[in-house]
Amino acid sequence: MEFDVARWRGPVLPLSPEELADHHAVGQLCKIYALGMDLRNYDLARSAFADEAKIQGKAGLEPVDESLPATYAVASSFKATQHVIANQYVALDGNEATVWSYGVAHHKVAKGEERDEIIAGVQYRDTCRRYPDGWLIVERAIANQWVDMQPRVSKI
Repeated sequence: MEFDVARWRGPVLPLSPEELADHHAVGQLCKIYALGMDLRNYDLARSAFADEAKIQGKAGLEPVDESLPATYAVASSFKATQHVIANQYVALDGNEATVWSYGVAHHKVAKGEERDEIIAGVQYRDTCRRYPDGWLIVERAIANQWVDMQPRVSKI
């Protein structure tokens, strides 16, 4: 997934009402995915992706219905997760959009484990497409920014 980040250089012009609506819509997709993962609702997380979507994995681009269940199983193995989606950068190109979303994902482990939590900084790099029913993710790459796996500090 190649993308020229120079598209996000300033100065920035105001968006039309239609562009603003599209920016909002594509920005929601990553948040829908995160909410589904945190609520342990696979169908909600999956609803952000087109049926033909691909996710970049260790073996290359994998169909969403092969990649996402494995990711969901890992997330579900934690006591709780919380994905905080922060900065989002959107580039619209007609019926296609590129959305980069920065996130911090907290993964709480069970009492008695070696550490309290695993915290990871991630960047979701999504290619989205407009369909008759709305926008969906058609390709995703995840750029891991950092990870913190400190030993347990609380006694709870």
